[in-house]
Amino acid sequence: MVAHADELRDQLTDEHLAKHIVSDFRTADIDEVTKAILEFAVKVTEAAHTVTSADLQHLRNYGLTDEVLFAIVEVVGFFSYVNRIADAFGIELDDFLEQRWTCESEQ
Repeated sequence: MVAHADELRDQLTDEHLAKHIVSDFRTADIDEVTKAILEFAVKVTEAAHTVTSADLQHLRNYGLTDEVLFAIVEVVGFFSYVNRIADAFGIELDDFLEQRWTCESEQ
């Protein structure tokens, strides 16, 4: 999670908001579209088989296209995939990425 939080903080340039989103995006000061996307991402992560056409339509009502919805699911799927590999091999990704960044920055 450290790597994701760092990237979020860099993108937002607001450390307080980034921390709030990471700790509880539902109460963070972000727009409703972003909250809806994050809520959908949580549902896909935790129980993709429960996603309904109503869930997709809810996002379409915000103006999101099917291509955007597909991209959201792709990103969630990719992170889930990486996390499963890390879990299976007992890799702590935050430690691994921190070591990798340290090594690259020392070169």
